[in-house]
Order: sequence, then structure tokens, then C-alpha cells
Amino acid sequence: MTVQDVIDLPRAYRLRVADYRLLDESGAFDGLAKTELIEGVIVAVNAQYTAHARVQKHLYRSLDLACSAAGTGLEAWFEVSIALGPDTLPQPDIVVARNAPENAAIPGERVALVVEIADTTAKFDLGAKARLYASAGIPEYWVADVNARTIHQMWNPDGEAYAKRREIAFGEPVGAMSIEGLSVATTSL
Repeated sequence: MTVQDVIDLPRAYRLRVADYRLLDESGAFDGLAKTELIEGVIVAVNAQYTAHARVQKHLYRSLDLACSAAGTGLEAWFEVSIALGPDTLPQPDIVVARNAPENAAIPGERVALVVEIADTTAKFDLGAKARLYASAGIPEYWVADVNARTIHQMWNPDGEAYAKRREIAFGEPVGAMSIEGLSVATTSL
């Protein structure tokens, strides 16, 4: 499209990851708590408070120790971006992945598990984010719902959804369904 072209209806411009990174590096998002690029759209997310941080800290530590104990070659990562195509760069609360690159986003095909912590974002995390991760083929996805004190565990991605789901109450152990030998206690949540 050129400047001279007539636009019949207004259209949204979807950013590519390269565009988003350029804006981020220029300081365009400095006044925001956290942003992600979801299917070409910049999404600003809420500030994180202690309830969110407590669940995130305990799940991260548990997953990090469980990855080491299981001997799977996987590592747990805390708030790292994952590359899910040319226009999607989410930054989940916790990522379990193999062979993360030194100074870049983790490619989606290396991700085994994504965890989002939801205190104000449960609807988004269980809806749009679940579709996003399933579409990208992320083998397993957990949403730790701080208010409901429940972990929504999803696995077996099939198109835009996960074919298998279950809910585990905080305090019960959670065994990964797609990573053999990976289990975490949630009593500290």
C-alpha cells in the first residue's frame, strides 16, 4: 500500500516481533509495567503484586528443582520471552524449556511447559493465552489462579485448544502430563 492508496475502512496495523523489539529498545514502553506482543498487538499487563509474586516465586522454585531432579535436560525460566512466530512474543511468568539461546527469546519449539499466574487475568489466560499456546504447539500449559486457589492444567494441544484439562487445588501435587517424572508440590502456595 502506498500513501496515495485510498483505504475504504480503517485497518489495524499488526506489528512484527522486529518492530516490537525496536520500540522496546527505544524506551517506548518504559512507563508501563510489562508488555507483550500477542498476534501483532501490543498488550500492556497489570503491575504484579505480592499475591501474584508469591505464587510465581514458589512455583518457579519448585519447577526449577523438579527439572534438575527429573534429569530431563529442561530448565525453568522466570519471565522470559518466547518466540511464537513473526508477530507473537509473549513473556509468560514461568517457562520450562530445553536449550535456551544465550541472548534471545526462547523459540517456541524448545518450550515444554508455560505457566501463567492469574490474579486479575484469569479470563485472558484461560481464553486468548490458552488458544495462543495451543496453536503454537506448546505441549503443556498451566494457569495458577491466585483467587480460586487452583491450577488449571492443560495438555495435548489440538488446533486452537488443549484436548485435555484438569484442575488441581493449591496444596495438592501437580504432575506434568507431558514431561515424564516432573512433579511439583503446591503446599507453599
